[in-house]
Amino acid sequence: MDEKLIRKHLRREFRMIGWLLVAYFGILNIMAMAAAFSEAGCQILRALSRGEFLRNVDLDGILGNGWGYIITVAIGMLFLFCWKEDRFWRESVLSCHGRMRAGDFAVLACLCMAAQLVNSLWVSGLESVMNLFDRSVTGILENVSGKSDTFSMFLYASILAPISEELIFRGYILQTLRPYGRKFAIVCSAFLFGVFHGNLLQTPYAFLMGLILGYVTLEYHIGWSVALHGFNNLVLADLLARVTEGLSEQIAGTVSLVLLGGATIAAGVVLIVKRGQIGQYLRSEWMDRRCVKCFFTNSGVIALTVLMALNALVVMG
Repeated sequence: MDEKLIRKHLRREFRMIGWLLVAYFGILNIMAMAAAFSEAGCQILRALSRGEFLRNVDLDGILGNGWGYIITVAIGMLFLFCWKEDRFWRESVLSCHGRMRAGDFAVLACLCMAAQLVNSLWVSGLESVMNLFDRSVTGILENVSGKSDTFSMFLYASILAPISEELIFRGYILQTLRPYGRKFAIVCSAFLFGVFHGNLLQTPYAFLMGLILGYVTLEYHIGWSVALHGFNNLVLADLLARVTEGLSEQIAGTVSLVLLGGATIAAGVVLIVKRGQIGQYLRSEWMDRRCVKCFFTNSGVIALTVLMALNALVVMG
């Protein structure tokens, strides 16, 4: 096949992924705003019915309304299941590749915690830079990755998001990229997963998590990537924040450091012991430069990257 036709085919194959994520992000935010306005309207009507002024506005209830996200997830999953045929889900997404042992899962969970520790260092560095300009990212971090303030947001962030995001990123996207190479599929799907979070605080961590979850999906089963994703959102984010909520900032930081630091050391020991196997796995397959170039230069991925960069500026602003 002619080289130009190959590149054209690759860009067309990858372009759809980027544009679908752009559309999904847009609908997700529109529905979230609609849910927030709906909650605000309900609060106003309740106050007027009691003949009261809006003295006690529940901002957490307004900003933490997760029903818009839940509705969007339901629409997105329905579209995805109707669009991709049963064979795709049965033979690609839901296929089992290897047996997950308890020790393997424990190591992978430690790697997830190690990734969070690395991201904590990144956030600390970013906070130091922002402080030079009399700005802070602490409040932003709490809003995007702290505990859920409402039941609907808890339902979405801790349960539905791990399922839906795995079906999108490690299901549809990873398996669509898989024919062009395992490493290529893992790295590129992780890039999209990181970028899709749309802020400088979560993107590096989401990218690292994407690498781990992509590996788990291709080596074991997507069900295990859902479990690890759920462990991250439910235990490491929501539950840990609730447990340390009543503690002083210093003690809470110490608890998190001991937990994440211990997990990082454990993961590091295992990686050192298995460095030979890891090196062999990394050398087992090369990434086609044409695929890499066409992936990062197609209109869909570029549009998504630009949109998420603008969103990050708005969040940080």
